[in-house]
Amino acid sequence: MKNMKISAKLLTAFGILAAALVVMAVMSVSAQSKLNDAAETLGRSRREKLVAIATINTGTSDYRVAEATSILSTEPDKIAEAEKEAADTNALIDQNIAYLDRSLSNPKAIEAFRVFRQHWATYIAQSRATLQLSHANQNEQALASYRRSKPLFDRGNDDAAEMQRVQVKLMETEMDAASALYFWSRDVTIALSLAALALTIVLLISLIRGIATPLTAMTATMRRLGAGDLNAEVAVDPRRDEVGELAGSMVAFRDQLVAAERAKQEQTRLIVDSVGSGLDSLARGDLTARIDAELTGPFAKLKDDFNNAMQSVAGTLTAVNASAEGITNGASDIRQASDDLSRRTEQQAASLEETAAAMHEITTTVRDTAANATKVNGVVTETRRDAEQSGDVVRRAVEAMNGIERSSNEISDIIAVIDGIAFQTNLLALNAGVEAARAGDAGKGFAVVASEVRALAQRSADAAKDVKSKITASTEQVDAGVTLVAQAGEALSRITGRIGDISALVSDIASAAEQQATGLQQVNTAVSEMDGVTQQNAAMVEEATAAARSLAEETENMARQVSRFRLGDRPVQASASRREAAASPVHQLQSRAANAGARIAAGARANRGSAAVAVAQDDWSEF
Repeated sequence: MKNMKISAKLLTAFGILAAALVVMAVMSVSAQSKLNDAAETLGRSRREKLVAIATINTGTSDYRVAEATSILSTEPDKIAEAEKEAADTNALIDQNIAYLDRSLSNPKAIEAFRVFRQHWATYIAQSRATLQLSHANQNEQALASYRRSKPLFDRGNDDAAEMQRVQVKLMETEMDAASALYFWSRDVTIALSLAALALTIVLLISLIRGIATPLTAMTATMRRLGAGDLNAEVAVDPRRDEVGELAGSMVAFRDQLVAAERAKQEQTRLIVDSVGSGLDSLARGDLTARIDAELTGPFAKLKDDFNNAMQSVAGTLTAVNASAEGITNGASDIRQASDDLSRRTEQQAASLEETAAAMHEITTTVRDTAANATKVNGVVTETRRDAEQSGDVVRRAVEAMNGIERSSNEISDIIAVIDGIAFQTNLLALNAGVEAARAGDAGKGFAVVASEVRALAQRSADAAKDVKSKITASTEQVDAGVTLVAQAGEALSRITGRIGDISALVSDIASAAEQQATGLQQVNTAVSEMDGVTQQNAAMVEEATAAARSLAEETENMARQVSRFRLGDRPVQASASRREAAASPVHQLQSRAANAGARIAAGARANRGSAAVAVAQDDWSEF
């Protein structure tokens, strides 16, 4: 990964983080959708089926009572009313049977429904024959048929109770499945959140170690080089990204600075050696020229010593001529050294320009990284919005479970009313039995009917108690479901908070990228300062060259003055006056350095503003 570009590293890191967040969001939304489906199934489908079965269970008893009333009544109005009530009750039962026929899907529920439907149809066929006998005033035959149909009724009633037990069992199974789904969703969400957090920390540490740490080390090294410490070590890592390229450029730049400093020292030593050679020639009587130029600093004493030596050997023309030749040779050596230094300074300026270009590219890359971090922050914000929407789904699921609880309470109230009716019917049947006993033989048939009614009322009361206990258990399960869904909502809230923490981490990454851009701009400033040092070196080269030129001119003047004298049979040759002055390389260096400074200033202007203008104006005109 070291050889990847910085932009590729950042895109890879943030791509992995974004993929992890998307996976977590998809898993959370899928689990919440399943919870919502389970809640809707419990709240609507199962409740409606349970109500339909309870209606059938109650309707069978009502139909049996209406059938008995039709047989025992003697008044036509009451018989017609009982027959109508029986027909209405049977129609209600058929309506609920039709609903269950098209809505049941569980094999056990379908089998229980099929058995009830078959047995109930058998009982209805027998009941219709009984009602026809009663309608024809054949009460004895009708009563006998009524008694024979009792086993059929009991079997159908038991089948209805079995259907109700199967539905209650299915509801309990689905509630257990919904609870298991909730716990699975919670565990998966927590695991994904922890994995995303760990992945974020690992990526952050990797980016800091791979980018920020080496850049910080190179920034410190660049500051040392800018302060003139040419012994600063550059940590070179064989990597092919921008950091490796920058390290290579810094090594080349340091080597150029060392070479320039060495050339400057050699030039100074050459000047001292040349002037020392001239002084040695003067001490031996070899006079060539006088120094009339204004010299300052350490060269002022050198000028005085040279002129005193010239005055002491003024009469010796041979010595003067030899001294002039020696000074001319020294000036030629100085010009040659200046040319070498000019070439090296030009190479140094080119390396500095490459370094500035590399720094500009790195600054642009880091700014793009900050922009990408801002985009990732937007993706995290959208993920947080999705998690909040999932919280709304959980709240709606809680409301649906509360609706189920209210419906269960309403069913409990209905069962309580049925229980009361059964109790009152039992009392009425008991009173009817007492009155039939008082009537003697004439009331035996009525006593039998009263006994049947009392038994039916007792079974209705037992069934009502059974249904009430099941409804109570269902209500408790619904309460547990409400609690679990509420806990799911709290877990989603915590997830939303953690997503907010991830968003803050991404924002910190963007801020770190901006700080890196600021640090790189400081490196650009250091490069510009190095450009100033390079210009100062060039200025020193120009001063040395100007001194050599002045020395050559003075030598030519002295040669012209002594050219009218002769040594032996031939005149003193003014070779210095006849030598053509070579083109000074300092002016060429001045032009090249000015162009390089302009290019560096143009590259830094986008990052430094007014500081770049100062660099552009720092040309050679002041020299």
